[in-house]
Amino acid sequence: MNEQEYIERLKEMWPHGCDASLESIALVDEALSAFPCSIPLWCMRGHLIQLGPKECPHPLDEALASYRRAAELDPQCAEAWDEIGHYTDAVLADEAGAAPFFEKARQLRARQKAEPGAPPNGDPAERFGSTGAGGGPPSVS
Repeated sequence: MNEQEYIERLKEMWPHGCDASLESIALVDEALSAFPCSIPLWCMRGHLIQLGPKECPHPLDEALASYRRAAELDPQCAEAWDEIGHYTDAVLADEAGAAPFFEKARQLRARQKAEPGAPPNGDPAERFGSTGAGGGPPSVS
């Protein structure tokens, strides 16, 4: 499978009102073995780990590591910074610690909207669908 085929397959498997399946978590790990620089796949992995069942093969903090990897690969990816903020706020219960991540995401979106031809990754709705682990799967073009 190519990267887009993995993404499409994961979108088909995306949990709706239930835990992520172990199969979807295994598939995103397989996809990242083949495409380790895929920002959408790293964000999907973070979401799926957070939505995973108790038997998830990854500890919850691997979700944060996934979002951080996405931000490392593309520091202009507002979605990754947003997700780091959501994780810090909701999972780590550190609202003050989350604020700088949300601010970075907001600044990236504002700059990208102000600059013609800016990359489309500043708006999570355009790049990954809904934000947050409870949101929908990425909608990568």
